[in-house]
Amino acid sequence: MVHVFNGKKFAQKKEEELRIKVSRLHLKGVAVKLAVIIVGNNEASKIYVNLKEKAAERIGIVFQLIELQMATKEMLLHLIEGLNEDTSVNGIMVQLPLIDELVQNKDEILKSINSEKDVDGLREDSRFLPATAKAILHSVKAAQNMGYLDKHWDDIVACVVGASGMVGRPVVRDLKQKGVKVLECDVNTRNLAKATIQADLLVSATGVPNLIKGDMVKKGAVVIDVGAPKGDVNFEEVSRVASFITPVPGGIGPVTVVSLLENTVLAVSKG
Repeated sequence: MVHVFNGKKFAQKKEEELRIKVSRLHLKGVAVKLAVIIVGNNEASKIYVNLKEKAAERIGIVFQLIELQMATKEMLLHLIEGLNEDTSVNGIMVQLPLIDELVQNKDEILKSINSEKDVDGLREDSRFLPATAKAILHSVKAAQNMGYLDKHWDDIVACVVGASGMVGRPVVRDLKQKGVKVLECDVNTRNLAKATIQADLLVSATGVPNLIKGDMVKKGAVVIDVGAPKGDVNFEEVSRVASFITPVPGGIGPVTVVSLLENTVLAVSKG
């Protein structure tokens, strides 16, 4: 029977570990502070930021929310410059997606965040693994610890669908560094199933609902679904084949939130 990964339960345990670390820092007179910038009225973004704020409060992280209805590129760059220079701020993130007027400037805006404070890990030279990629690897490690995936990285064949995307790239890089054989695919890969069926570990991060069907998955595989707001994976079909699966919602999402906060705490020790 398939094991359905409980991202909420995992995140709660990780929150408790971080709360203890933050409490110890407080005893030393050190506060942990995360600044989050959100531009526009994207309801999904507001909900996600609210989840981050509540989790930060539970852990004891100071959460500075900067909400802007509209902004120019210059306004954002000036704002980020000030946060970079503010020694009380340990982490900075810009909630994506940006408003249409700023989409073409996304890379420039993200690169303006000091790499020491880029806790969302979206700069190429960031000191931090992107929060979503970190969440994926947390779930992979959980699968290994439960015996659903080989603990010897070089014995694992992985397939990452969406390998060239913002989430997929760092996951591919990290898995390869660990010695995993990685098959890199995207939604346009010809005969996608030929690659996915080989994988002991299948990660899908395309945003295409129900892209991964049951007959595309190796029996006993570990399947990580990063689709949002709907899953990339046909859960009903794939759960009959896989040994371990992350659901949507309740899988990678909660772990991504706590991974961002984990990076923020880490920024204090790296600073």
